[in-house]
Amino acid sequence: MKTLFVMLFALIAFASHGANFSKVDLPSSQFMSASPQVTIALPASYKQDKSKHYPVLYLLDAKLNDESVFGMLQRLHSSNGANEHIIVGIESHDRLNDFAPTVNKDPRGPVGAGGGADKLLDFIQSELMPNINKNYRTKPHNVIAGHSIAGLLVMHSFHARPSLFQAHMAFSPAVWWGARETAQATKQYVLSDKKVGSFLYMNIGSEGGEMRQVYDDLSQTILRNRSTDLVVQLDTFNDEDHDFTMAVGLYHALRALHQYQQDNKL
Repeated sequence: MKTLFVMLFALIAFASHGANFSKVDLPSSQFMSASPQVTIALPASYKQDKSKHYPVLYLLDAKLNDESVFGMLQRLHSSNGANEHIIVGIESHDRLNDFAPTVNKDPRGPVGAGGGADKLLDFIQSELMPNINKNYRTKPHNVIAGHSIAGLLVMHSFHARPSLFQAHMAFSPAVWWGARETAQATKQYVLSDKKVGSFLYMNIGSEGGEMRQVYDDLSQTILRNRSTDLVVQLDTFNDEDHDFTMAVGLYHALRALHQYQQDNKL
């Protein structure tokens, strides 16, 4: 199964090599010392139907994932399995610092790394999104997707800024990071009365030990306490390595997102 999905992911990336990702020029950020590299890809119909507006998918670790996500969306859309999206790729210069919301003090990990996630979210919220909304035909429906430490940022945004994105896709999110602050804060959020209606996709692969325990505890808390307007899909791929959970889960995440968008007329 892993080989099949990896081959499919690679073929999609190769086939969509000319996907027309172009650089987005932004002024120097007031929030970040090194602004992320930002790219954008427009749907096939963008130039054909100039009255149409599109949801926006903000994709972390863009260099690794942009062509595959673009190709998967195209193919699902052609079979009525996904809406067209504008894809905005975000490539950080220091992913541990930019994606992790807290500084790690656990000697089992990179001590001193992390702590810059809110600066990145400030950049997205106050600088990047206004630029994209001004220059492109967007809907007020934003999706964020990330894997591993980038998935941790997705989960941080989910609880800390629940109205910033209307859909969240976290592939094997590193919720074990540091002192598990993001996992605890997410549980507190879903147990509160402050929940905002949205879509959440999470998955995990063959990770074991404490990584799996923290993820399982969080996912069960979300399932038991989600509100009726929080749509959740959780997938477990016990035969897949951590590195492949985005490749395996992307199809399922996009199909579930499409159903959520259809049900809510987004």
